[in-house]
Amino acid sequence: MMKHTDSSRKNVTIGDIAKAAGVSRTTVSRFLNGKFSMMSEDTRSRIETVIRMSNYHPNSLAQSLRGRNSMQIGVVISDISSPFCSSMVRSVGHTLLEANYVPLIVDSKDDPELEEHLIQTLLCRRVDGLIVNSASYTNPNLIRVACEGVPVVLCDRYVKDFRFPFVGGQDMSVMPQLLTHLKEEGFCKVAFFTQDYRTNSARLFRRNAYLQSVRDYFPDEDGEALTYVLDLSDNKNTARCIRQLLDSCAPGEIPAIVAVNSVTSTHIAGVLESMNLEMPGDLGLCGPDDWGWDSQFSISPMELVKLTAFNIRPGEIGSIAAKTLIQLIQNPETETEEILLPMDLVIRRSTQLRQWREAHK
Repeated sequence: MMKHTDSSRKNVTIGDIAKAAGVSRTTVSRFLNGKFSMMSEDTRSRIETVIRMSNYHPNSLAQSLRGRNSMQIGVVISDISSPFCSSMVRSVGHTLLEANYVPLIVDSKDDPELEEHLIQTLLCRRVDGLIVNSASYTNPNLIRVACEGVPVVLCDRYVKDFRFPFVGGQDMSVMPQLLTHLKEEGFCKVAFFTQDYRTNSARLFRRNAYLQSVRDYFPDEDGEALTYVLDLSDNKNTARCIRQLLDSCAPGEIPAIVAVNSVTSTHIAGVLESMNLEMPGDLGLCGPDDWGWDSQFSISPMELVKLTAFNIRPGEIGSIAAKTLIQLIQNPETETEEILLPMDLVIRRSTQLRQWREAHK
């Protein structure tokens, strides 16, 4: 349990910032209110640098100007083009608007440096709080922001050492269910196909859950060796990884792939189609984000396959994150905790190997 308090803020005046940046108080006031049209890039950069280097938060300054809430919430999304993030941010926006808050939504494009700049910009717009789907597992700036009294709620992605509210899914609990299913279906081994996971907590935690489950359910296999890091712009490399996995199996054995997210699942399915490989007869495929793989992937002109997935519930994550932040804004003494939502494993044809073998006897 944690309490979100405002006790660590320090008094900083517009004059302090103006003097250090070599500009007028009026110019600083315009900056804090987001009025940049008559301001040069150099001036904006100097003011922003002074604010950042002073160890004080721009929102603290803005508070001294207004004495009331702006009714604006900053929403920082790691990749708004992702179906998962799009669903989550729609829910965040709807929940905030229902409570008469205006969401200011920005996309960091999974770039930690851009994320830091966007957070600073939102705070200069005097937002009352932040909902962050962070681009980086290590983000000391975000921790500093929260410690200085700006309400922050994380959704789906953790930030290391961040001891404030988090809303996400129970990755660790569903992975054993998934690998139990794959073992019972008769797959010889299970590989994990991911994008770079080192700075992304969602990918990192899913990989850790996969490694533990491999040790439990496929003890003769090396989960580390079966982890493939993909570049989703390089179909040929993905095809080489798939071929390497298939070649590691004995004749008659069939492996399965757990993809780190829906974007990766979609990418792999497309590569499998180009390789004329059949699911699950040549290889099983599954992963998180149940994007209605009711939308079917055509693996051959004669067959349609649906993908096994587990639902991370992005809409619920977004809604709960927004409600949690509103509570913190309206009552800073609200006790907060980690909120983990259960995931539902949805089994479909892409991993139903026993049924496929029976049909192809």
